[in-house]
Amino acid sequence: MSTARASSFNCTECGAGLDALGGGRVRVHICSYCGAELDAQDDYKVLAKYRDLERPASPFSIGMTGELWGVGFTVIGTMAWVEFHNGKRWEWVNHQLYSPTHGYAWLTVEDGFVTYARKQRMASSPTSLSESFIENAERRPSVSFGGQSFRYYSSGRIKPTFIEGEFNYRPSLDESARYVSLLGHHQMLDIIESGQEREYELVSLPDQAATLASFDVPAGRWPKPRGVHPLQVYHQSPFATFARTVFFVASAVTLLIGLMLSGSGQTISQSETVGISRDVTLPFEITNAGRLTEIEIWANAYNSWAWFEAELLDGEGEPVAEFERGVEYYKGSDWSEGSQRVRTRLHLPPGTYELSINNTQAVVDWAGGTEATRYQITVSHGVNTTFWLWITAVVFGVLGLAQMVGPVVHNTRRMAGSDWSDD
Repeated sequence: MSTARASSFNCTECGAGLDALGGGRVRVHICSYCGAELDAQDDYKVLAKYRDLERPASPFSIGMTGELWGVGFTVIGTMAWVEFHNGKRWEWVNHQLYSPTHGYAWLTVEDGFVTYARKQRMASSPTSLSESFIENAERRPSVSFGGQSFRYYSSGRIKPTFIEGEFNYRPSLDESARYVSLLGHHQMLDIIESGQEREYELVSLPDQAATLASFDVPAGRWPKPRGVHPLQVYHQSPFATFARTVFFVASAVTLLIGLMLSGSGQTISQSETVGISRDVTLPFEITNAGRLTEIEIWANAYNSWAWFEAELLDGEGEPVAEFERGVEYYKGSDWSEGSQRVRTRLHLPPGTYELSINNTQAVVDWAGGTEATRYQITVSHGVNTTFWLWITAVVFGVLGLAQMVGPVVHNTRRMAGSDWSDD
């Protein structure tokens, strides 16, 4: 662990030796041994005393040095905060940082993440968002700051629970503050109001591993992040983007091919429309090999079903196939189910055939249903089966959508900590 070079002095309350790390604009120094608040601008006169404070857990401590975006900083102060809302408790730790070239900033540890914040001199537009405005807003509020738009994320009232080290202002355990956090694309904007003062801070998420390593935090003390930080923007790999495009194009092409091949073929034989109780014998001839033959049964069932038994014989009177088929059709005011047509597809070699339909039944099993009274048989040849093309198109489409699930899930987790609800 590295430490900064510092001048030293003795605490005017307990006499303990203390390091002055924070430069000439430090206002107060809270002794790490006795909790005395010393006025750094007036010979370290005692201003207040904070005793028996519970030290918060943090991987950083006063005197540690490291780099953030190529700028060297020293940890000069520690301040813990707490927020209560609806029976829940949130805690985090702020560390005051000092750089001889870049001044003062904050390093915050919350939910296992380390963030960096700097106070800003400009104001947002609007300058603040009141509690009543947020509660009554129909849409998620937003502000403009530095030419960027920041959308509401969370707000609340907070109170400090621990103070130690040097600060460029005078903190107090008796103070409380109200904050509003707003989320931009790469930064968050915090609007903090305490008493009559209003301050603006821009919060960034540095590389976690690089930051902890730079401050020489031992690996065993690295915090463990919980969930996804709101500033963790999802970065999809070029391969995933390429794969998504390929899958969607493949799905569209497959659908197009399926539509081109989904013709019903050529009708080669058709019976008359006959009564449901009559048997039908329908001859037909297949002249081309290699294509499917489709046998379609139509019946005027309505909120009912009809049952048919079929036998197919070849030109020698030998059985080729036997099958049973049911026509079911149900319809309500805003729904329908089933169909008045049922189809059977066969691969038949060239030759003459005879189809026999017999033992037909018609049953009403739904209130207000109408018993089927008529049916008709149609035989078509040259039908293309496109079932596997539809399945393939769906699979390609699902694979394409899967490439979009990652960003959606990630962004949902990013916003999980927001207290805004669109309901």
